[in-house]
Amino acid sequence: MHGPDGVALLPTGWRALERADWESARSAFTAALAAGGGAESRDGLAQVLWFLGRVPEAVALREQAFAEHARAGRCAEAARCAVWVAHQHELGGRSSAARGWLARAERVLADAPTCAGHGWVAVEHARQAATVAEQAAAAADALAVARTTGDPDLEVLAISLLGRAEVRAGRREPGLRLLEEAMAAATAGRAADVHTLGEAYCNLVLGCSGAGEWTRAAEWCEHVESFARTRSIAPLFGACRTVHAELLIAGGRWVEAEAALQDALATHVRDLPELSAPTLASLAELRVQQGRLDEAERLLAGREEHPAVLRALALLRLADGRARQAVGLLERGLRAASDDAVATGGLLSPLVHARLAVGDVAGAGAAAGALAALAAATGIRLLTARAELADASVSLAAGRPGAAAEPARCALRDFTGLLMPFESAHARLALARAVAGDDRETAAEEAGTALAAFRRLGAARAADTAAAVLRGCGVPAARRARGGGELSAREEEVLALVARGLSNAGIARALVISEKTAGHHVSHILAKLGVRNRAEAAAHAVRRRSGTGQRPRT
Repeated sequence: MHGPDGVALLPTGWRALERADWESARSAFTAALAAGGGAESRDGLAQVLWFLGRVPEAVALREQAFAEHARAGRCAEAARCAVWVAHQHELGGRSSAARGWLARAERVLADAPTCAGHGWVAVEHARQAATVAEQAAAAADALAVARTTGDPDLEVLAISLLGRAEVRAGRREPGLRLLEEAMAAATAGRAADVHTLGEAYCNLVLGCSGAGEWTRAAEWCEHVESFARTRSIAPLFGACRTVHAELLIAGGRWVEAEAALQDALATHVRDLPELSAPTLASLAELRVQQGRLDEAERLLAGREEHPAVLRALALLRLADGRARQAVGLLERGLRAASDDAVATGGLLSPLVHARLAVGDVAGAGAAAGALAALAAATGIRLLTARAELADASVSLAAGRPGAAAEPARCALRDFTGLLMPFESAHARLALARAVAGDDRETAAEEAGTALAAFRRLGAARAADTAAAVLRGCGVPAARRARGGGELSAREEEVLALVARGLSNAGIARALVISEKTAGHHVSHILAKLGVRNRAEAAAHAVRRRSGTGQRPRT
């Protein structure tokens, strides 16, 4: 039974929840529950506890709310509770429990007329879908229900799920338009639920990153973070840090990406350790690119069979000389990718290089051809650039440097247009190798530029490869500065603020980054400049501005 006093307290709790005032919301919902607020009180309190990191308690409360709603015949409310519980189990890797709770949601709706609950069930079917086609169909069903019932949260989430499915299927433009529509509606206040906002944001960034639309994704990340700050919605500000890190890695902002991934791991360890696999995989891929293979190995240890780590593990095996294992892992991933064009493209690209590493030039050529066909069919620029670089790599391995030059130039153009400095440097290196026989001067210039880019990023193994190509052109690779290379553009910004005497907290406020990320930047700057403290770094910056300073001796 609902008590009138409990019901009267509910609006206070919901208002506090919407403005992310967790303590006030918890107090209001706890009081409402004690005063007979019933299932709605449990619903609200469950959401608050989830944001406070008390996930098992939140799940238990929503399970109780489901039973109470079902007994009272509130089918839509019961179904939404069951779907939420199912999603938590799915996130935690408990697929059987997730399917069981989805079945409970469907059962409670069996004889009910169409309501929002049917749409939330369709949303969960989209999340759990085995193929992209099934995800798209379920998301379209959810959207139809949302527009029939007028549920704004359901509509925003359904649009974002449908958009992501369209991108994954290779339908880039319609997918991106749907994702942008969802985010525009969400940040304009169409959706009130913070969970919905966070998931729509993640779907947008995943869709954009899969299509290589880094600039578009970065624009929305800034918009969402501004939206979150002005409303003090900390969980939305920190939502999908792993996903956001993908943008930072692609854009060459590896220090910030590392900080974002470490933040995400700390959150997972505290709240949802089952969710750590994708974060560990992203960090392991970054470690491979940095040449820190032992650390990558430790990150992936014990998770070899988790789908999220398969690509990272394959890249690690390729880097540590076990290319045959890399081929096997990537081929297994391709069999599981089904109709997911984005996932397929992400696996075909390293497969080309893995097959080349085992001497299978014909197999590498077949993989490169499949990648080129996929790029042509989808119009995804990232796949096109990867296919061009794969074509150049195969031609070089086959002893046809003349045939490698043009695809290498195209890959360089496209990766540069996508603002991907690591991949652009690899394309430069392929171009250097392609023209070295006919134009050693151009080859040396391209290899030198690639070497500088790898050093700026901290990509040690790639830098060693570039240095070897440069030596092959008759040019000795200059030794690195004591700490490891030139400052990135972001580090130059931070150095200027250090020179003005700002603390890490002040730098964080000025650049709208976390204080922890600011600290990472300062540490890297000190190491790269070979100075001992902030005062020496500031003095170095002043000397550079005056034109009298020299870089530290090596």
